Amino acid sequence: MNEILLACAKGCWQDGIVRDLLRGGEVRNPLSLLRGKAKLYSLRYEESFRNLRHRLHDAGAVIEYIPGPRGGAWGAHYRLVI
Repeated sequence: MNEILLACAKGCWQDGIVRDLLRGGEVRNPLSLLRGKAKLYSLRYEESFRNLRHRLHDAGAVIEYIPGPRGGAWGAHYRLVI
């Protein structure tokens, strides 16, 4: 199953997210971790993360959304449910 989920990742950024999900089961919203010039492309990263979640879902993975402390997406976490 791990190989199938890793195959869903396109690029090293998505690969890191999938590996973190497989390792720990939960990751912080990766968009909140963008720094420097990457923040200028946050909409592209958001689209990339959304596409990754769709591909993981289509591969049979269940990604649970855990809202942030104030109920928003910025401080949210995502968990791989096995």
